[in-house]
Amino acid sequence: MRHIWILGISLTLISSLSACDQSEPGLPYQAWRIGFLAPQNMEAWTEQAIVEDVHGHTFYNYESGTVAMVYNPDSASWSRDIGWGKGKYVVGAALPKSVYVRWQSLVERQTYSVTLEIPELARRQMLLQAPALIEAAGSTHNKEYYNAVAVGLAPGGIVRIWITGPGLTAIPMMCVHAQIESIGPSQGQTNGTYAYSRDQLNPVAQAYLKTHTIPYGIWGC
Repeated sequence: MRHIWILGISLTLISSLSACDQSEPGLPYQAWRIGFLAPQNMEAWTEQAIVEDVHGHTFYNYESGTVAMVYNPDSASWSRDIGWGKGKYVVGAALPKSVYVRWQSLVERQTYSVTLEIPELARRQMLLQAPALIEAAGSTHNKEYYNAVAVGLAPGGIVRIWITGPGLTAIPMMCVHAQIESIGPSQGQTNGTYAYSRDQLNPVAQAYLKTHTIPYGIWGC
């Protein structure tokens, strides 16, 4: 009987190892990051961001409030160098399946929402290493992974997704149109009041808007 019991344990271990071989491999880093950004001068405020990973697990409270952005007196385009945005690491998540985001476009006083279905190409890219960064003064650098999802939020409800990482050039992955939230900011709980008023925008953004119209179309998909 003891031999049969040992054999049973052995078969169970073999079965478990086989199942592990067939499951999705672990991430090559501790966590991936989500961040939000906007075109130059086009200030925005994220109200809610929810992540679902490929295993169906849901992660809440990944909104950033204000988003990363560059101020420029002469332009409202996306920055030449796309960073990884203002955000945080999604600890404990597998690769992303979808991201829901609701945000306020403060320059046009409009609220949008969208569910972004992350393409498989983006997930494959997130498992790749980039070439090592340039070595300086004899120091060495580890190769970096594309472990960040940058979400760009533009007026008109234009949303862009890039995959990037520390010191890496962002790779564009998708562009979609969000829908207008008919009940306005904060799900109608603030009586139409936005996170802050137009005269509270950064002075550079205010000056730009006084001499330019919002250039809808330049961020288009």
